[in-house]
Amino acid sequence: MELAFPPPHYVLFEPLDDYNTLLEWCNYKIAHPDCEYEMIDAAHVSAVDTFTPMFEEWMTRKSSHRTRVLLVLHSEFLTFSCQQVLRRYLEQRSFKCRVWFHVEDPTQLQPAILSRCITKRIQTHIHRPSIRTL
Repeated sequence: MELAFPPPHYVLFEPLDDYNTLLEWCNYKIAHPDCEYEMIDAAHVSAVDTFTPMFEEWMTRKSSHRTRVLLVLHSEFLTFSCQQVLRRYLEQRSFKCRVWFHVEDPTQLQPAILSRCITKRIQTHIHRPSIRTL
């Protein structure tokens, strides 16, 4: 899968896992070193009082890079009010900042966010364990 440059806002839909999303993320960072990259896991930081200050600081921080990209893993865990804050920022301040949302269930993101992003279906990584007998 090819991700465009300069990066738009993306919804990276990978059911069941985040393995291939993280692989694409690493490959993109290597291919485009002139951007600033950061990642937040919404499974750990999903409430307005914890996520919003981190996101606002990231959006308003001065940077020498032309473009900054934030990957929000497990975005479906973001609360409704948190998604409202994100939607407002995507409308008003996304000139240099791009947000990529990794989701396992895209129905949990607000339509207002989905309408501002390009949705990419990431191939599902299925791990088949091998059983060794001793």
